[in-house]
Amino acid sequence: MDLDKFILISIPLIILINFFLVKNYNSLFFKKTKDIEFYKPQAFHFRPIPRMGGFLIFFFLMFSLVIFFKKNVFIYKFLFLSNFFFLLGFAEDIKINIKPQFRLFFMLLFTFILIYFLDIKIFNTQLSILNDLINSNKIISSIFVCLCFLFIINGCNFIDGFNGLLIIHSIIILIILYFINSYNSNVDYLKYFILLSIIACSSVLFYNFPRAKIFLGDGGAYLLGSLISLIIIELSNLNNLISPFFFAGILFYVFFEVFFSFFRKIFFYKSSPLKPDKKHLHMLFFKYIFSIVKNSEKANYLTGLLINIFYVFLIIPLLFFYKDRIFCEIYFLILLIIYLFSYLYFKEKKN
Repeated sequence: MDLDKFILISIPLIILINFFLVKNYNSLFFKKTKDIEFYKPQAFHFRPIPRMGGFLIFFFLMFSLVIFFKKNVFIYKFLFLSNFFFLLGFAEDIKINIKPQFRLFFMLLFTFILIYFLDIKIFNTQLSILNDLINSNKIISSIFVCLCFLFIINGCNFIDGFNGLLIIHSIIILIILYFINSYNSNVDYLKYFILLSIIACSSVLFYNFPRAKIFLGDGGAYLLGSLISLIIIELSNLNNLISPFFFAGILFYVFFEVFFSFFRKIFFYKSSPLKPDKKHLHMLFFKYIFSIVKNSEKANYLTGLLINIFYVFLIIPLLFFYKDRIFCEIYFLILLIIYLFSYLYFKEKKN
């Protein structure tokens, strides 16, 4: 069977597999993934829900990639990275508790090791000083790529708090990357890899939105973060004419969520940056929506939907000028300013 036929068959197939697993999770090891920790600051559900969405995406991608991409270097890099990140997150999903500081240490250490030995590099950042540093020293290059991965992966984990928020966000980004690849490098392995990722995410979205029957879990958030990061690095390296700040722009929400939260907790709330709280932008927005609709379940999925609609409108200009380096630089800064003003606005509304 060729890959085109597999993709056509895989759409109903993965939906049926997911349906079977979701309906029978109580009799499988997924029962260990039931999220009953309603007391957590980031929890907005009131009944046990299995955190098995990440496993469903992971299972489908591993099965597809091993069969059809046996000799592709990019896919091997993804397999090594995704297995590490998924398993680290899935350990939390099945109640193997790892203290946040230890988890961060393992992420830093093993991400750096994997990136160094897999020789994952970013060749162009559009900043000449940084380019000179990362192109002259492999250790510095690996540290820089490691930090980029950790920002996106943790950003995905941060925003994974409401029905559809992260998974819709990921699908939007993957669709953009699919068309960027199609109109520029048009590399077959990337085209099929992105398509398979969209299919896998869409099949899980069916059970996650609007009313969640499953959650992505930490395993799913880490998996999607590593997947998107690696695709963007590959596309950026293949297309020198596309501004690196275009890719930074479409990632601004997950990136800045981590960056801003880190300094917000230290300087404004005098707390540990590793400690979860209810002061993220999507949580403030949820409270604003809840004050209008007076229904927590409805406010939950409306939060995920409306933030993503707003995100699409914000990045539309980038899609028209993705090769204009100056425009992308300026617009990236504008997006960060919009985030800050949005945060202050909803914080004031909450008060």
